[in-house]
Amino acid sequence: MITFREPIIEISAEKRSASTSWDMLRAGAWGSDAGVPVSAYLAENLSVVFACVQVIAETIGMLPLLVYRKLDAGRMQDQTHAVARIFGSDVNELQTANEFIEMLTAHCLLRGNAYAEIVRDGRGQVIALNPFHPDHVSVVRLPRTNRYAYDVSLPEGGTRRLLPEEMLHLKDRTDDGVIGKSRLARARETFGTAIATERFAASTFRNGAALSGVLTYAGALDKAQLQRLREQFDSSFAGADNAGGTPILEDGLKWQQVSVSPDDAQMLESRRFGVENLARIFRVPPPVLGDLQGGNYSSIAEVGRWFYSHTIMPWLNRWERLIERSLFSTDGRRNYEVEFHTDLLLRGDMLTRFQAYRIAREIGVYNANELRGFEKANPRTDPEGDQYFSPRQMQPEQTDRPIGDRGGNQ
Repeated sequence: MITFREPIIEISAEKRSASTSWDMLRAGAWGSDAGVPVSAYLAENLSVVFACVQVIAETIGMLPLLVYRKLDAGRMQDQTHAVARIFGSDVNELQTANEFIEMLTAHCLLRGNAYAEIVRDGRGQVIALNPFHPDHVSVVRLPRTNRYAYDVSLPEGGTRRLLPEEMLHLKDRTDDGVIGKSRLARARETFGTAIATERFAASTFRNGAALSGVLTYAGALDKAQLQRLREQFDSSFAGADNAGGTPILEDGLKWQQVSVSPDDAQMLESRRFGVENLARIFRVPPPVLGDLQGGNYSSIAEVGRWFYSHTIMPWLNRWERLIERSLFSTDGRRNYEVEFHTDLLLRGDMLTRFQAYRIAREIGVYNANELRGFEKANPRTDPEGDQYFSPRQMQPEQTDRPIGDRGGNQ
């Protein structure tokens, strides 16, 4: 099947709108040595793939995106900027910012790319972001210009061309710097084996008899007798709903067990290994997916921190740099930066938080009102709420003299 990812289509002229046949190019399925095709739709039928994509996309989608204006000393949050307004409410007429980020992250995890049209007003300010399904977008190279464009297949037919500055393009790891390559394409044998294993297990439950064997008869049966026997046996004992039934054999029929059960064939072990393999590809620890075997509270808490640092942080950084590059002008990137507010992920239990607050308050890192803000509480109205503590033993040294010359009567 032809895919829009490899190779990139080359055309002759740059246009904003053209009716071409490239809308037929789609991200299809890859073959595998396991004998089953691998596609985003089939892969997401696997519970571990669904769980990995869901936990990453939902975690990123729930974090608020903040816009900061750079100052000579530090930075200050700017809620009036157009990008802050977009990601602080609705990015388009149908989606909130959380839904938009979650959807594009899931697209990128499963297909390697995610796309959204950047809609601007007459002043060049971003006013909306309209997503496209990755299977409906083709990337084309414009010859002799070293530029690329995006052809979007329209529901009513035909295509619409968008230039790079009109498209928000989130990419997974790329081999050419232009188009992301999906994890399904990079590890299709691993996904194919897992899909084949699930199909085998489903087929076993659908078609397998509880006794897993054959019927033998010393004489000969005509065609009608064979057909009647097959239908009666399948209707009474085949399938998961009929498992455990007791057959009543007549006229010299004998049952001979000849096959092994899925447990004997180590089916459960194979499926567990597949879960670990696929979770490794998405860099999601099994406890995050609900596999709590062998875990305790302290180890699972450490796994949560690992998940944030090694799974979520790379995606947050990818989103932040993409938004700065695509939605800000050159001057805007010099004066503004964006960052996801990750306190929701880093918050510990109440005792741990308040112990950390006490230390930060005592050494003068935060004042009382700043700490109340972390807990979503209103600030104190008295002046002491904005004061910082400075421990006596940590006062700055003002003498500018060697330690040996300090103290004593001077």
